[in-house]
Amino acid sequence: MLLSLALATTLSPLAPQEAPGLHPDSAEFVLSVPDLQGTMGRYGKTAMAKMMADADLQKAIGEVMGSGPVDPVELLVQQLRGMGNDLPPILDLHQGVRSISISLDFLGDADLMSAIFTLGFPTEEPQLAIRWVVDFVDEASCAAWVKVLMDYTTANSAGLPESMKPKLSTRALTLQGDGGSFGAASATINSMVGMDGSLPQYIVQGGTRAVLIAGIEDIDAELQRMSGVALGAVSDQITAGRAKLGESAGVKMIEAYVSPYAGINALMESMDGGAGLMETLLLGPMGSMLELMMGAPASAMIRGGHWDVSILEGGRFSTRGWVPGESPSPGLDMIGGSPIEASSLGLAHPDALVTAVASFDPAMLLDMVTEAAPDPESVEAMMSQLEQQFGFRVDRDVIAPLGDSISYSLPKLRSLLSAPNLMAVAALEDRETFTRGMDGLVGMIKELGEIEGQRTDYRGATLYSWSLADAAADGGMEAGGLMGGLPIDPSTFFRPTITVMDDRVLLSTLPTHAKREVRRVAKLLKAGEEATLHAGLVETGIADGASMVNFADWPLFMGNLYTQLKALAPMLGGLAGGGGGMDLPFQLEALPDMTVLTRHFSPSERYSVALEGSRMDVTESSIGPEVSMLMGIAAIGGASVFGASAAFDGAGDEWDDEEMVIEFAGQPLDLEEGVEPGPTGQTQSSLMVLSMGIQMFQVQNEGKAPASLAELQGDGTSKPGTIKELPSDGWGRGFKYSNQGGKVRIWSIGANGIDEKGEGDDLLLEL
Repeated sequence: MLLSLALATTLSPLAPQEAPGLHPDSAEFVLSVPDLQGTMGRYGKTAMAKMMADADLQKAIGEVMGSGPVDPVELLVQQLRGMGNDLPPILDLHQGVRSISISLDFLGDADLMSAIFTLGFPTEEPQLAIRWVVDFVDEASCAAWVKVLMDYTTANSAGLPESMKPKLSTRALTLQGDGGSFGAASATINSMVGMDGSLPQYIVQGGTRAVLIAGIEDIDAELQRMSGVALGAVSDQITAGRAKLGESAGVKMIEAYVSPYAGINALMESMDGGAGLMETLLLGPMGSMLELMMGAPASAMIRGGHWDVSILEGGRFSTRGWVPGESPSPGLDMIGGSPIEASSLGLAHPDALVTAVASFDPAMLLDMVTEAAPDPESVEAMMSQLEQQFGFRVDRDVIAPLGDSISYSLPKLRSLLSAPNLMAVAALEDRETFTRGMDGLVGMIKELGEIEGQRTDYRGATLYSWSLADAAADGGMEAGGLMGGLPIDPSTFFRPTITVMDDRVLLSTLPTHAKREVRRVAKLLKAGEEATLHAGLVETGIADGASMVNFADWPLFMGNLYTQLKALAPMLGGLAGGGGGMDLPFQLEALPDMTVLTRHFSPSERYSVALEGSRMDVTESSIGPEVSMLMGIAAIGGASVFGASAAFDGAGDEWDDEEMVIEFAGQPLDLEEGVEPGPTGQTQSSLMVLSMGIQMFQVQNEGKAPASLAELQGDGTSKPGTIKELPSDGWGRGFKYSNQGGKVRIWSIGANGIDEKGEGDDLLLEL
């Protein structure tokens, strides 16, 4: 019942309440949307609203569905109206809602973890108190809204056994005085008993206010307390957050308070003494990296605190956060714990679509490792043993040489057929010492025999890479190990590489990514140019005392991903997936261009400031809370596509996507900017289909590329193919193919119809 009520309320846009003390000081979570009507009026200016109203998008959706133009908002509403028990009529009542607020209060010895685990299950004592307050513009709107909820409750329980049906009862309560913020002298209490175990639940209507309450025994006292609260503030926590964050520059959409670091505290307590390892491996470093990559949503989730989201005049969102108190996890201060210098911006990749720069405290890393050890006094003995046996110490030769800043960058995707170019860079103060440490570390790992390590000198840089192939050979991949039975060498898409340059240390997913970065820097130096800074970070600037600065063009990044998926769409019908192509209820050829989805959006800028005993966070973005959730889902789905890795190199014994480039008239085509229309675009799509077919063939044939394109179709009987039908180029001609010692070249003879062996106007793909 409780979850049903929450669903019913959130179907209309969240709108919170304004009343100091309306929710208690003990609340661990408070959410408020103080001005629903103002938010709805301003929301039409946002990028998401503009995209949904875009006539080109509505036309494209219709074409994909094989119909006329389709309004995606109306389509969503229709889907909601198709849900059971007539719940969706609540959607029609949002016009009468002025504000909404909700709070969660853990009872007794309960904490965040125990409350979540017991929610919805019978317990001897309530673990959680929930207050959901909805204020309306008039009494009629309030009465209609409550009636919808009560009708839904009755209808939803109709099919339940008699023993499980809620026992409903109704009574009146006289409020103090005139009812204060209820706007009435009395309230009607609808009680529900028999659902969700021992959790008492109520739906209350009084004047212009509806209250949904669960987990509170003395409902009369609670309502009397609420009736005496002045309208205008939600809780003392929200009031404190407003005072610290100051006035919003736009229409406030959401105010939220989460008990600072509640989740981390609960997790560490639940570890029963094992938090040392959790802190070292997860809570600190990984939490900080999530903040670097995902920005404010990750900080709010990890750190809690006070947050508000406003919609500015132009339709962009302003998100501000204040997290009071010291972190219980020192590792969260290892990254972004002190002010950064302007020179640190040089660590970011200048072409990154998503990037961040933050301060870094390497000494804290060693402290964390020491504290996590079962016997901290033995750490020094271990360091001495490493020095005697392998010639290095972790503290002196690996950690101490690092600098005071770190960066994360996600450049453009070169292809869906290769691993994402995810890079982390740390400043380096002593290359010679760090190289000695890395040599010792590689030697130690090699002697342990777990993972194969390799050192490579490349254009003045030193690369250290590790292959997971040995783990697969030991049964981890073939015999039900960690990734049990996958017919693919994990080193083809993940081969962690540490690259040591004069002033930085680069961590990348593949050696080829590292080599590409080394070449980029080398070209700049050879041309006598200084390092180019990331334009987005430079424009964002470093606010006074900022400890972290982010730039994220997620719209373009996701648009590029979409474009490449769109280019591969013909494969869904062309690849032989265990028995032939797939019949889809969509017109894939009608998928819209990337710009239809992204043209209303713009990059996000963010900075964070570490203060004495607190932290401030400020973000401006065209992406609001609802889009962040959708992007997270899309990112998870897109990550699964990266499993198909890059092509084999000339030696045929390892994967290499370094030179996988399609050329037109001798110049590389920028596939990230979208597939070109007409014959050229069709040829690019066909080349991508052939590329994936070849790589699937290599997986099935121990790395060997086909001698001809015809082999991709198999023999129709015992030997399966990877492509059902070989595609033609944009001019209706077959592709040319060569395989010289494992180096694969595929090309179209282009518009002029003359075979120039991949030169001239030929379109060439090299693997």
